[in-house]
Amino acid sequence: MQHTWWSRYPEAFEAEKAGLTAIHASWTIDEIEFSAGRLVLHIEREYRGMQQKLKAVYPDSFPYFVPQVFLDEVAFGRHQQPFDKNICLLARDGADWQPGQDTLAVLLEEQFPKLQAVSAAELSSQLVADQEDHVGEPFSSFLPYLPNCAVIVPDETPLPEKNAGGLLLQICPMSSDLEHLMNLRGVIRTISDLAKKPLVEFHSRPPVFSQQLAGFWLRLPARPDLAGESNPETVKGHFIELMTTNVPPFKKALLKAKRGQVLVAGFVYRDEVSWRSNSDDWFFIALRIVREAKGARPVRYEQHFIRADWGGEKAWLRRAPNLIPLRAKSALVIGLGSLGSSLCLHLARAGVSKLHLIDCDQLQVGNTVRWALGWQYAGLQKSLALSHYLTQEYPNTAADAYIVRIGGTYDSAGPSEYQLIRSLCEQSDLIIDSAANYRVSHFLADLARELGKPYLWITTTHGAAGGVAGRIIPGKTEGCWHCFQRSLTDGSITLPADTGASEIQPGGCSQPTFVGAGIDSDEIALLGARLAVATLNNGQANGYPDFLHDVFVGDLNKNTQSIAPEWRSYNLSVNPACCACTPHE
Repeated sequence: MQHTWWSRYPEAFEAEKAGLTAIHASWTIDEIEFSAGRLVLHIEREYRGMQQKLKAVYPDSFPYFVPQVFLDEVAFGRHQQPFDKNICLLARDGADWQPGQDTLAVLLEEQFPKLQAVSAAELSSQLVADQEDHVGEPFSSFLPYLPNCAVIVPDETPLPEKNAGGLLLQICPMSSDLEHLMNLRGVIRTISDLAKKPLVEFHSRPPVFSQQLAGFWLRLPARPDLAGESNPETVKGHFIELMTTNVPPFKKALLKAKRGQVLVAGFVYRDEVSWRSNSDDWFFIALRIVREAKGARPVRYEQHFIRADWGGEKAWLRRAPNLIPLRAKSALVIGLGSLGSSLCLHLARAGVSKLHLIDCDQLQVGNTVRWALGWQYAGLQKSLALSHYLTQEYPNTAADAYIVRIGGTYDSAGPSEYQLIRSLCEQSDLIIDSAANYRVSHFLADLARELGKPYLWITTTHGAAGGVAGRIIPGKTEGCWHCFQRSLTDGSITLPADTGASEIQPGGCSQPTFVGAGIDSDEIALLGARLAVATLNNGQANGYPDFLHDVFVGDLNKNTQSIAPEWRSYNLSVNPACCACTPHE
């Protein structure tokens, strides 16, 4: 049985038909589509003395979502898809559509005249500014791209006086088997001119992009104008002809290419990338050779539009500009368990330039209930697993791994454990302690104080029922880590919630571990990451806003019930019982 929207909402179906009749439109139902459970209407109506033909396709989830309207021809320079010819009658993907009130007839009567007026007016006119949504319509947004493919491009593009040249890409390994759908994902490594002189270098290259691929690029004189052409194959052929004519090395490579080989053609041009703002944009066409050129026999290939994905720092950090200062910051993270591993992912995602990662343990499958990564990393040292993952997924963050048991023995042939830790502390802008070990925290807090480095610690309790995030900024925070411990003892800082659950010792573990899940402990790690980012941004103009307090004690459980996180904030003052801050004679 088909659960069509018109059987679920018959009154909505009647309203659609009545509305079209009311505006004197004639319409027919596409019976083939209707029998398949989809409503497609073919509509004719007189509009301003002319006969207008439309096609309306209703979504299966109507009336919650707006119908798509298609014209028989490309009639508008804006707000119409040049290939499918559907028109945009509502801004932001139909966000203004009112289910139960609006109908297709209402859209045609109210919005179509506005669309026509906006398309006929000068783009810079006040009429356009008043009527249309302030969203750019770049040419690249309309292209029918091959799914699961992208070429990552840098912020920089070749200067306008350079109009063509070569590309060197690093891509994920691809099969040359023509039976498989092309899966081109990669990053531009170098953009060169026709003399092979590098013009732009892009240094963010995750190791997963391990295969080199040659390509070519051409600067177009203006935003492409399809002149009403709506056949994607014809359009692709037009651009490949431009590349063949204007970039001789591309033509030569195409004639020499072997069966299964892939060539990439990139096109750069000025366009409206955001409303009334123009800058360079890209799109790519990937060619895969189906039959080699031989004698008078021409080469035959399949061709696909490939999306450009802007991956430079400017494009990346536009979404979070207050994180820009992190691009010059580093942190040392000691302890990569449930808290430290999640915190590291947050810091890399936020764009911290360098992370030094220290742990002595290896990942077990059982850890994954609260660890940041999954089964494929089981058996690896935690520091190595995280370093590998971050290098692959967040290449703008350098992540160095160190396998160190603080307080353990060391190989006398190399630097001592203390020398290594001290050196890494000196190199770092922030020392983060997520080791869940009192003696380690004591050692790190004192070392940070000696070196004048900011120190941040995070802990959780049994059952991951609560936790603490705290920091000390030299010259700003009054108290110290020992003051915090004394304040816990005298109750001036309250303890976090604790279920009191017993520790367990899973098979293969040499030490007991706490009971708790990542769905809870991640709350502590997240606040720790936010506190770390705020601390690293301390004093930076337009940086991530700072916290007003130094210590945060959180509860995730109350009276055996899960609760939304409740945080108590404290300024870390000097505790009178702290010998480090108030020496006693």
